[in-house]
Amino acid sequence: MPSQAKKITFDTSALFAAKIISMILGIIRLKYIATYLGVGSFGIYTFALYFVAMFAIFFDVGLTQIITRDIAADRSRTQSYVFNSLLLKSLLIAATTILIVFATVLSRFDELTNWAVAFSIFITGVNSLTLVFTSVFQAYRKMQLVSIITVATDLSTSIVVIALLIHGYGLFGLLVGSAIASLLVFLSALLLCRRTCGTILSRPVYGLWTHLLKEGYPVALGSLGIVLYLYVTSALLKYLQGNEEAGYYNAALKIIMILTVVPTSFTLVVYPFFAELFNNSRDKLQSVLEISVRYMFVISIPLSVGTILVAKKLILTLYTPAFLPAVLPLQILIVSSLFSYANYVLYAFFPAVNLQRFGMFITIPTGLAVAIVNYLLVPSMGILVPSFSLAAVEIILFISAYFYLLHLKMKLNLYKMFVKPLLSCLPMTLSIFLLLRFSIFIQVGVAIATYGIAFYIFKGIFREDRVILERILPLRIKNLILKNT
Repeated sequence: MPSQAKKITFDTSALFAAKIISMILGIIRLKYIATYLGVGSFGIYTFALYFVAMFAIFFDVGLTQIITRDIAADRSRTQSYVFNSLLLKSLLIAATTILIVFATVLSRFDELTNWAVAFSIFITGVNSLTLVFTSVFQAYRKMQLVSIITVATDLSTSIVVIALLIHGYGLFGLLVGSAIASLLVFLSALLLCRRTCGTILSRPVYGLWTHLLKEGYPVALGSLGIVLYLYVTSALLKYLQGNEEAGYYNAALKIIMILTVVPTSFTLVVYPFFAELFNNSRDKLQSVLEISVRYMFVISIPLSVGTILVAKKLILTLYTPAFLPAVLPLQILIVSSLFSYANYVLYAFFPAVNLQRFGMFITIPTGLAVAIVNYLLVPSMGILVPSFSLAAVEIILFISAYFYLLHLKMKLNLYKMFVKPLLSCLPMTLSIFLLLRFSIFIQVGVAIATYGIAFYIFKGIFREDRVILERILPLRIKNLILKNT
Protein backbone atom coordinates (compact mmCIF):
# COMPACT_ATOMS: atom_id res chain seq x y z
CA MET A 1 0.00 0.00 0.00
CA PRO A 2 2.73 2.59 0.82
CA SER A 3 4.52 2.04 -2.51
CA GLN A 4 1.21 2.28 -4.37
CA ALA A 5 0.25 5.44 -2.51
CA LYS A 6 3.64 6.98 -3.31
CA LYS A 7 3.26 6.06 -6.96
CA ILE A 8 -0.25 7.52 -7.06
CA THR A 9 1.02 10.71 -5.41
CA PHE A 10 3.99 11.06 -7.78
CA ASP A 11 1.92 10.41 -10.89
CA THR A 12 -0.90 12.66 -9.74
CA SER A 13 1.55 15.45 -8.93
CA ALA A 14 3.18 15.22 -12.37
CA LEU A 15 -0.11 15.07 -14.21
CA PHE A 16 -1.73 17.72 -12.02
CA ALA A 17 1.17 20.11 -12.67
CA ALA A 18 0.66 19.58 -16.39
CA LYS A 19 -3.07 20.10 -16.05
CA ILE A 20 -2.54 23.32 -14.09
CA ILE A 21 -0.33 24.62 -16.90
CA SER A 22 -2.97 23.55 -19.40
CA MET A 23 -5.70 25.20 -17.36
CA ILE A 24 -3.79 28.49 -17.31
CA LEU A 25 -3.20 28.24 -21.06
CA GLY A 26 -6.85 27.36 -21.56
CA ILE A 27 -7.97 30.42 -19.58
CA ILE A 28 -5.66 32.69 -21.58
CA ARG A 29 -6.85 31.14 -24.83
CA LEU A 30 -10.47 31.47 -23.76
CA LYS A 31 -9.98 35.17 -23.03
CA TYR A 32 -8.66 35.79 -26.54
CA ILE A 33 -11.33 33.65 -28.19
CA ALA A 34 -14.18 35.44 -26.38
CA THR A 35 -12.69 38.89 -27.02
CA TYR A 36 -11.97 38.43 -30.73
CA LEU A 37 -15.05 36.38 -31.65
CA GLY A 38 -17.84 38.04 -29.66
CA VAL A 39 -20.91 36.28 -28.25
CA GLY A 40 -22.42 35.17 -31.58
CA SER A 41 -19.29 33.62 -33.16
CA PHE A 42 -18.32 32.16 -29.80
CA GLY A 43 -21.71 30.47 -29.75
CA ILE A 44 -21.09 29.00 -33.23
CA TYR A 45 -17.62 27.78 -32.23
CA THR A 46 -18.74 26.04 -29.05
CA PHE A 47 -21.88 24.69 -30.71
CA ALA A 48 -19.81 23.03 -33.45
CA LEU A 49 -17.58 21.36 -30.86
CA TYR A 50 -20.54 20.10 -28.84
CA PHE A 51 -22.47 19.07 -31.96
CA VAL A 52 -19.59 16.84 -33.05
CA ALA A 53 -19.14 15.66 -29.46
CA MET A 54 -22.66 14.21 -29.61
CA PHE A 55 -21.35 11.70 -32.16
CA ALA A 56 -17.84 11.33 -30.77
CA ILE A 57 -18.73 8.24 -28.73
CA PHE A 58 -18.78 6.38 -32.06
CA PHE A 59 -15.18 7.48 -32.67
CA ASP A 60 -14.09 5.58 -29.58
CA VAL A 61 -16.93 3.20 -28.52
CA GLY A 62 -15.32 2.81 -25.11
CA LEU A 63 -12.02 1.46 -26.46
CA THR A 64 -9.81 3.84 -24.49
CA GLN A 65 -10.62 2.49 -21.05
CA ILE A 66 -10.52 -1.13 -22.22
CA ILE A 67 -7.06 -0.61 -23.75
CA THR A 68 -5.74 0.78 -20.48
CA ARG A 69 -7.33 -1.95 -18.39
CA ASP A 70 -6.12 -4.84 -20.56
CA ILE A 71 -2.57 -3.57 -21.14
CA ALA A 72 -2.19 -2.77 -17.43
CA ALA A 73 -2.94 -6.45 -16.77
CA ASP A 74 -0.58 -7.74 -19.49
CA ARG A 75 1.91 -5.45 -21.27
CA SER A 76 2.75 -8.07 -23.87
CA ARG A 77 -0.53 -7.09 -25.55
CA THR A 78 0.68 -3.56 -26.31
CA GLN A 79 1.82 -3.91 -29.92
CA SER A 80 -1.27 -5.74 -31.11
CA TYR A 81 -3.66 -3.53 -29.11
CA VAL A 82 -2.19 -0.27 -30.40
CA PHE A 83 -2.13 -1.31 -34.05
CA ASN A 84 -5.61 -2.84 -34.04
CA SER A 85 -7.09 0.01 -32.01
CA LEU A 86 -5.76 2.63 -34.42
CA LEU A 87 -7.07 0.65 -37.38
CA LEU A 88 -10.46 0.04 -35.80
CA LYS A 89 -10.79 3.65 -34.67
CA SER A 90 -9.94 4.94 -38.13
CA LEU A 91 -12.78 2.92 -39.62
CA LEU A 92 -15.16 4.09 -36.90
CA ILE A 93 -14.17 7.72 -37.44
CA ALA A 94 -14.76 7.42 -41.20
CA ALA A 95 -18.20 5.87 -40.69
CA THR A 96 -19.17 8.41 -38.03
CA THR A 97 -18.04 11.31 -40.21
CA ILE A 98 -20.56 10.22 -42.85
CA LEU A 99 -23.24 10.22 -40.14
CA ILE A 100 -22.28 13.72 -38.93
CA VAL A 101 -22.27 15.10 -42.49
CA PHE A 102 -25.73 13.65 -43.05
CA ALA A 103 -27.01 15.25 -39.81
CA THR A 104 -25.41 18.56 -40.79
CA VAL A 105 -27.12 18.57 -44.18
CA LEU A 106 -30.48 17.83 -42.59
CA SER A 107 -29.97 20.63 -40.06
CA ARG A 108 -29.36 23.23 -42.80
CA PHE A 109 -26.80 25.25 -40.88
CA ASP A 110 -25.35 28.45 -42.30
CA GLU A 111 -22.02 28.24 -44.16
CA LEU A 112 -19.89 29.38 -41.20
CA THR A 113 -21.43 26.77 -38.91
CA ASN A 114 -20.85 24.08 -41.55
CA TRP A 115 -17.16 24.98 -41.71
CA ALA A 116 -16.97 24.95 -37.93
CA VAL A 117 -18.52 21.47 -37.83
CA ALA A 118 -16.14 20.20 -40.54
CA PHE A 119 -13.03 21.34 -38.68
CA SER A 120 -14.44 20.05 -35.39
CA ILE A 121 -14.82 16.59 -36.97
CA PHE A 122 -11.16 16.58 -37.96
CA ILE A 123 -9.97 17.86 -34.56
CA THR A 124 -12.11 15.41 -32.58
CA GLY A 125 -11.11 12.49 -34.80
CA VAL A 126 -7.38 13.18 -34.49
CA ASN A 127 -7.70 13.66 -30.73
CA SER A 128 -9.52 10.33 -30.51
CA LEU A 129 -6.61 8.58 -32.23
CA THR A 130 -4.17 10.29 -29.86
CA LEU A 131 -6.07 8.77 -26.94
CA VAL A 132 -4.83 5.32 -28.00
CA PHE A 133 -1.29 6.39 -27.13
CA THR A 134 -2.22 8.10 -23.88
CA SER A 135 -4.10 4.94 -22.88
CA VAL A 136 -0.89 2.96 -23.31
CA PHE A 137 1.12 5.48 -21.27
CA GLN A 138 -1.57 5.33 -18.61
CA ALA A 139 -1.38 1.53 -18.50
CA TYR A 140 2.42 1.70 -18.28
CA ARG A 141 2.06 4.35 -15.55
CA LYS A 142 4.16 6.72 -17.60
CA MET A 143 2.21 9.75 -16.47
CA GLN A 144 5.11 12.02 -17.31
CA LEU A 145 4.44 11.22 -20.96
CA VAL A 146 0.73 11.94 -20.52
CA SER A 147 1.80 15.22 -18.90
CA ILE A 148 4.02 16.08 -21.86
CA ILE A 149 1.20 15.40 -24.30
CA THR A 150 -1.24 17.43 -22.20
CA VAL A 151 1.01 20.48 -22.07
CA ALA A 152 2.04 20.11 -25.71
CA THR A 153 -1.60 20.02 -26.79
CA ASP A 154 -2.56 23.21 -24.99
CA LEU A 155 0.67 25.07 -25.62
CA SER A 156 0.68 24.44 -29.36
CA THR A 157 -3.04 25.17 -29.63
CA SER A 158 -2.70 28.40 -27.64
CA ILE A 159 0.25 29.72 -29.65
CA VAL A 160 -1.29 28.98 -33.04
CA VAL A 161 -4.83 30.08 -32.16
CA ILE A 162 -3.89 33.33 -30.41
CA ALA A 163 -1.52 34.29 -33.24
CA LEU A 164 -4.23 33.75 -35.86
CA LEU A 165 -6.86 35.61 -33.81
CA ILE A 166 -4.58 38.61 -33.27
CA HIS A 167 -3.92 38.79 -37.01
CA GLY A 168 -7.65 39.00 -37.69
CA TYR A 169 -8.45 35.53 -39.00
CA GLY A 170 -11.42 35.18 -36.64
CA LEU A 171 -13.35 31.94 -36.30
CA PHE A 172 -11.79 30.39 -39.39
CA GLY A 173 -8.29 31.03 -38.03
CA LEU A 174 -9.29 29.53 -34.67
CA LEU A 175 -10.48 26.34 -36.35
CA VAL A 176 -7.44 26.00 -38.63
CA GLY A 177 -5.06 26.61 -35.73
CA SER A 178 -6.76 24.03 -33.55
CA ALA A 179 -6.64 21.46 -36.37
CA ILE A 180 -2.91 22.00 -36.97
CA ALA A 181 -2.15 21.74 -33.25
CA SER A 182 -4.12 18.50 -32.83
CA LEU A 183 -2.27 16.92 -35.77
CA LEU A 184 1.13 17.91 -34.35
CA VAL A 185 0.23 16.43 -30.97
CA PHE A 186 -0.87 13.16 -32.59
CA LEU A 187 2.46 12.82 -34.40
CA SER A 188 4.35 13.61 -31.18
CA ALA A 189 2.37 11.00 -29.24
CA LEU A 190 3.08 8.44 -31.97
CA LEU A 191 6.82 9.04 -31.71
CA LEU A 192 6.73 8.85 -27.89
CA CYS A 193 4.80 5.58 -28.06
CA ARG A 194 7.32 4.03 -30.45
CA ARG A 195 10.16 5.14 -28.21
CA THR A 196 8.48 3.77 -25.08
CA CYS A 197 6.89 0.56 -26.35
CA GLY A 198 8.78 -0.22 -29.54
CA THR A 199 7.23 -0.72 -32.95
CA ILE A 200 3.46 -0.58 -33.19
CA LEU A 201 3.26 -2.40 -36.50
CA SER A 202 1.32 -5.62 -36.25
CA ARG A 203 -1.43 -7.38 -38.15
CA PRO A 204 -5.22 -7.10 -38.02
CA VAL A 205 -6.69 -9.46 -35.43
CA TYR A 206 -10.43 -9.48 -35.97
CA GLY A 207 -10.99 -11.49 -32.80
CA LEU A 208 -9.38 -8.62 -30.89
CA TRP A 209 -11.72 -6.17 -32.63
CA THR A 210 -14.65 -8.25 -31.42
CA HIS A 211 -13.26 -8.29 -27.88
CA LEU A 212 -12.68 -4.52 -27.81
CA LEU A 213 -16.13 -3.74 -29.17
CA LYS A 214 -17.84 -6.23 -26.85
CA GLU A 215 -16.08 -4.87 -23.76
CA GLY A 216 -16.23 -1.25 -24.85
CA TYR A 217 -19.85 -0.86 -25.92
CA PRO A 218 -21.23 -0.57 -22.34
CA VAL A 219 -18.70 2.21 -21.71
CA ALA A 220 -19.75 3.86 -24.97
CA LEU A 221 -23.44 3.60 -24.12
CA GLY A 222 -22.66 5.05 -20.70
CA SER A 223 -20.97 7.93 -22.51
CA LEU A 224 -24.10 8.31 -24.63
CA GLY A 225 -25.97 9.33 -21.50
CA ILE A 226 -23.31 11.94 -20.80
CA VAL A 227 -23.65 13.21 -24.36
CA LEU A 228 -27.39 13.58 -23.89
CA TYR A 229 -27.23 15.69 -20.75
CA LEU A 230 -24.05 17.61 -21.52
CA TYR A 231 -23.94 18.27 -25.26
CA VAL A 232 -27.49 17.74 -26.55
CA THR A 233 -28.80 20.32 -24.09
CA SER A 234 -26.21 22.79 -25.35
CA ALA A 235 -27.16 22.09 -28.97
CA LEU A 236 -30.84 22.59 -28.16
CA LEU A 237 -30.09 26.14 -27.05
CA LYS A 238 -28.82 27.00 -30.54
CA TYR A 239 -31.78 25.32 -32.21
CA LEU A 240 -34.40 26.84 -29.90
CA GLN A 241 -32.86 30.12 -28.70
CA GLY A 242 -30.10 31.11 -31.15
CA ASN A 243 -26.35 31.70 -31.09
CA GLU A 244 -26.28 34.29 -28.31
CA GLU A 245 -28.12 32.17 -25.73
CA ALA A 246 -25.88 29.25 -26.68
CA GLY A 247 -22.88 31.57 -26.30
CA TYR A 248 -23.84 32.60 -22.75
CA TYR A 249 -24.46 29.04 -21.59
CA ASN A 250 -21.36 27.64 -23.28
CA ALA A 251 -19.25 30.41 -21.78
CA ALA A 252 -20.27 29.20 -18.33
CA LEU A 253 -19.93 25.53 -19.32
CA LYS A 254 -16.45 26.19 -20.72
CA ILE A 255 -15.30 27.32 -17.27
CA ILE A 256 -16.74 24.17 -15.71
CA MET A 257 -14.91 22.05 -18.28
CA ILE A 258 -11.60 23.85 -17.63
CA LEU A 259 -11.97 23.22 -13.90
CA THR A 260 -12.16 19.46 -14.49
CA VAL A 261 -8.35 19.35 -14.61
CA VAL A 262 -8.30 17.96 -11.08
CA PRO A 263 -10.67 14.97 -11.39
CA THR A 264 -9.45 14.05 -14.88
CA SER A 265 -5.82 14.08 -13.71
CA PHE A 266 -6.56 12.02 -10.62
CA THR A 267 -8.78 9.55 -12.47
CA LEU A 268 -6.13 8.91 -15.12
CA VAL A 269 -3.77 7.88 -12.33
CA VAL A 270 -6.06 5.76 -10.14
CA TYR A 271 -7.88 3.92 -12.95
CA PRO A 272 -5.07 1.43 -13.68
CA PHE A 273 -4.58 0.97 -9.92
CA PHE A 274 -8.24 0.03 -9.56
CA ALA A 275 -7.81 -2.54 -12.33
CA GLU A 276 -4.63 -3.96 -10.80
CA LEU A 277 -6.05 -4.14 -7.28
CA PHE A 278 -9.18 -5.85 -8.58
CA ASN A 279 -7.04 -8.57 -10.11
CA ASN A 280 -4.41 -8.91 -7.38
CA SER A 281 -5.48 -7.36 -4.06
CA ARG A 282 -9.19 -6.80 -3.64
CA ASP A 283 -8.92 -6.25 0.11
CA LYS A 284 -7.22 -2.89 -0.57
CA LEU A 285 -9.66 -1.85 -3.27
CA GLN A 286 -12.30 -0.19 -1.09
CA SER A 287 -9.68 1.74 0.87
CA VAL A 288 -8.16 3.23 -2.29
CA LEU A 289 -11.62 4.04 -3.67
CA GLU A 290 -12.80 5.75 -0.49
CA ILE A 291 -9.65 7.84 -0.13
CA SER A 292 -9.90 8.84 -3.80
CA VAL A 293 -13.53 9.95 -3.51
CA ARG A 294 -12.83 11.83 -0.29
CA TYR A 295 -9.99 13.77 -1.89
CA MET A 296 -12.33 14.83 -4.66
CA PHE A 297 -14.82 16.27 -2.16
CA VAL A 298 -12.03 18.03 -0.27
CA ILE A 299 -11.37 19.94 -3.49
CA SER A 300 -14.83 20.21 -5.09
CA ILE A 301 -16.69 21.58 -2.05
CA PRO A 302 -14.61 24.76 -1.59
CA LEU A 303 -14.30 25.16 -5.35
CA SER A 304 -18.08 25.15 -5.76
CA VAL A 305 -18.71 27.51 -2.86
CA GLY A 306 -15.97 29.90 -3.92
CA THR A 307 -17.04 30.01 -7.57
CA ILE A 308 -20.62 30.86 -6.61
CA LEU A 309 -19.34 33.81 -4.57
CA VAL A 310 -16.95 35.23 -7.19
CA ALA A 311 -18.90 34.24 -10.32
CA LYS A 312 -19.47 37.80 -11.60
CA LYS A 313 -15.82 38.78 -11.22
CA LEU A 314 -14.78 35.51 -12.85
CA ILE A 315 -16.94 36.14 -15.93
CA LEU A 316 -15.65 39.70 -16.26
CA THR A 317 -12.06 38.48 -15.89
CA LEU A 318 -12.29 35.70 -18.45
CA TYR A 319 -14.73 37.32 -20.88
CA THR A 320 -16.09 40.75 -21.75
CA PRO A 321 -19.07 42.56 -20.12
CA ALA A 322 -21.20 41.26 -23.01
CA PHE A 323 -21.04 37.81 -21.34
CA LEU A 324 -22.55 38.93 -18.00
CA PRO A 325 -25.76 36.90 -18.62
CA ALA A 326 -23.52 33.84 -18.12
CA VAL A 327 -23.10 34.60 -14.38
CA LEU A 328 -26.26 32.87 -13.13
CA PRO A 329 -25.76 29.76 -15.32
CA LEU A 330 -22.21 29.51 -13.97
CA GLN A 331 -23.42 29.70 -10.37
CA ILE A 332 -25.92 26.92 -11.03
CA LEU A 333 -23.56 24.78 -13.10
CA ILE A 334 -20.79 24.85 -10.51
CA VAL A 335 -23.06 22.91 -8.16
CA SER A 336 -22.65 20.02 -10.59
CA SER A 337 -18.88 20.12 -9.97
CA LEU A 338 -19.46 19.49 -6.28
CA PHE A 339 -20.56 15.94 -7.16
CA SER A 340 -19.00 15.47 -10.60
CA TYR A 341 -15.47 15.32 -9.18
CA ALA A 342 -16.42 12.26 -7.14
CA ASN A 343 -18.37 10.87 -10.10
CA TYR A 344 -15.25 10.96 -12.26
CA VAL A 345 -13.62 8.53 -9.83
CA LEU A 346 -16.70 6.39 -9.22
CA TYR A 347 -17.59 5.92 -12.89
CA ALA A 348 -13.96 5.11 -13.71
CA PHE A 349 -13.95 2.56 -10.90
CA PHE A 350 -16.84 0.51 -12.31
CA PRO A 351 -15.28 -0.32 -15.73
CA ALA A 352 -11.94 -0.95 -14.00
CA VAL A 353 -13.60 -3.80 -12.07
CA ASN A 354 -15.64 -5.10 -15.03
CA LEU A 355 -18.86 -3.37 -13.97
CA GLN A 356 -19.09 -0.95 -16.91
CA ARG A 357 -22.71 -1.90 -17.59
CA PHE A 358 -23.79 -0.07 -14.43
CA GLY A 359 -22.80 3.28 -15.92
CA MET A 360 -24.71 2.43 -19.08
CA PHE A 361 -27.91 1.59 -17.21
CA ILE A 362 -27.77 4.79 -15.14
CA THR A 363 -26.58 7.46 -17.57
CA ILE A 364 -28.74 6.60 -20.59
CA PRO A 365 -32.20 6.95 -18.96
CA THR A 366 -30.98 9.97 -17.01
CA GLY A 367 -29.63 11.59 -20.17
CA LEU A 368 -32.81 10.87 -22.11
CA ALA A 369 -34.96 12.38 -19.37
CA VAL A 370 -32.80 15.52 -19.28
CA ALA A 371 -32.88 15.90 -23.08
CA ILE A 372 -36.69 15.65 -23.10
CA VAL A 373 -37.05 18.13 -20.24
CA ASN A 374 -34.76 20.59 -22.01
CA TYR A 375 -36.61 20.25 -25.30
CA LEU A 376 -39.89 21.03 -23.56
CA LEU A 377 -38.74 23.84 -21.26
CA VAL A 378 -35.86 25.63 -23.02
CA PRO A 379 -38.21 27.63 -25.32
CA SER A 380 -39.87 29.24 -22.30
CA MET A 381 -37.11 29.26 -19.66
CA GLY A 382 -33.92 29.50 -21.73
CA ILE A 383 -30.44 28.83 -20.33
CA LEU A 384 -31.60 28.15 -16.78
CA VAL A 385 -33.02 24.76 -17.81
CA PRO A 386 -29.75 23.10 -18.96
CA SER A 387 -27.96 24.70 -16.02
CA PHE A 388 -30.26 23.15 -13.43
CA SER A 389 -30.38 19.90 -15.42
CA LEU A 390 -26.64 19.34 -15.27
CA ALA A 391 -26.53 19.99 -11.53
CA ALA A 392 -29.42 17.57 -10.96
CA VAL A 393 -27.81 14.88 -13.14
CA GLU A 394 -24.54 14.84 -11.20
CA ILE A 395 -26.45 14.49 -7.91
CA ILE A 396 -28.48 11.58 -9.35
CA LEU A 397 -25.34 9.87 -10.64
CA PHE A 398 -23.60 10.15 -7.29
CA ILE A 399 -26.58 8.82 -5.33
CA SER A 400 -26.95 5.92 -7.79
CA ALA A 401 -23.26 5.00 -7.49
CA TYR A 402 -23.38 5.24 -3.69
CA PHE A 403 -26.27 2.79 -3.37
CA TYR A 404 -24.78 0.45 -5.96
CA LEU A 405 -21.60 0.32 -3.91
CA LEU A 406 -23.71 -0.55 -0.87
CA HIS A 407 -25.16 -3.39 -2.91
CA LEU A 408 -21.57 -4.52 -3.56
CA LYS A 409 -20.85 -4.38 0.20
CA MET A 410 -18.65 -1.32 -0.26
CA LYS A 411 -19.69 1.60 1.91
CA LEU A 412 -18.48 5.19 1.55
CA ASN A 413 -18.30 7.22 4.77
CA LEU A 414 -20.21 10.34 3.69
CA TYR A 415 -19.88 12.02 7.08
CA LYS A 416 -16.12 11.73 6.85
CA MET A 417 -16.18 13.12 3.32
CA PHE A 418 -18.49 16.11 3.76
CA VAL A 419 -18.36 17.52 7.29
CA LYS A 420 -14.82 18.85 7.60
CA PRO A 421 -14.64 20.35 4.10
CA LEU A 422 -17.98 22.09 4.74
CA LEU A 423 -16.82 23.41 8.11
CA SER A 424 -13.62 24.68 6.50
CA CYS A 425 -15.67 26.59 3.93
CA LEU A 426 -17.19 28.85 6.61
CA PRO A 427 -14.05 30.92 7.30
CA MET A 428 -13.21 30.77 3.60
CA THR A 429 -16.59 32.34 2.75
CA LEU A 430 -16.03 35.05 5.34
CA SER A 431 -12.63 35.88 3.83
CA ILE A 432 -14.19 36.29 0.38
CA PHE A 433 -16.82 38.72 1.69
CA LEU A 434 -14.22 40.72 3.61
CA LEU A 435 -12.21 41.17 0.41
CA LEU A 436 -15.07 42.13 -1.93
CA ARG A 437 -13.33 45.35 -2.98
CA PHE A 438 -10.13 43.57 -3.94
CA SER A 439 -9.33 41.81 -7.21
CA ILE A 440 -10.43 38.25 -7.82
CA PHE A 441 -6.82 37.06 -7.67
CA ILE A 442 -6.40 38.34 -4.12
CA GLN A 443 -9.80 36.95 -3.11
CA VAL A 444 -9.03 33.51 -4.52
CA GLY A 445 -5.52 33.39 -3.07
CA VAL A 446 -6.67 34.34 0.44
CA ALA A 447 -9.67 31.99 0.17
CA ILE A 448 -7.43 29.02 -0.70
CA ALA A 449 -5.08 29.79 2.18
CA THR A 450 -7.98 30.25 4.61
CA TYR A 451 -9.58 26.98 3.57
CA GLY A 452 -6.29 25.13 3.91
CA ILE A 453 -5.64 26.49 7.41
CA ALA A 454 -9.20 25.77 8.52
CA PHE A 455 -9.02 22.25 7.09
CA TYR A 456 -5.87 21.62 9.11
CA ILE A 457 -7.41 23.07 12.30
CA PHE A 458 -10.48 20.87 11.90
CA LYS A 459 -8.13 17.88 11.43
CA GLY A 460 -9.27 17.04 7.93
CA ILE A 461 -6.10 14.99 7.39
CA PHE A 462 -6.67 11.38 8.47
CA ARG A 463 -4.24 8.66 9.46
CA GLU A 464 -4.50 6.86 6.14
CA ASP A 465 -3.11 10.01 4.50
CA ARG A 466 0.26 9.54 6.22
CA VAL A 467 1.97 7.96 3.23
CA ILE A 468 0.72 10.74 0.99
CA LEU A 469 2.05 13.41 3.34
CA GLU A 470 5.40 11.68 3.65
CA ARG A 471 5.80 11.97 -0.08
CA ILE A 472 4.73 15.52 -0.85
CA LEU A 473 5.38 17.69 2.24
CA PRO A 474 8.60 19.09 3.73
CA LEU A 475 9.83 17.33 6.87
CA ARG A 476 8.85 19.99 9.41
CA ILE A 477 5.32 20.47 8.09
CA LYS A 478 4.87 16.70 7.73
CA ASN A 479 5.88 16.04 11.33
CA LEU A 480 3.65 18.84 12.61
CA ILE A 481 0.59 17.50 10.79
CA LEU A 482 1.22 13.85 11.59
CA LYS A 483 1.65 14.73 15.22
CA ASN A 484 -1.88 16.08 15.31
CA THR A 485 -3.60 13.28 13.37
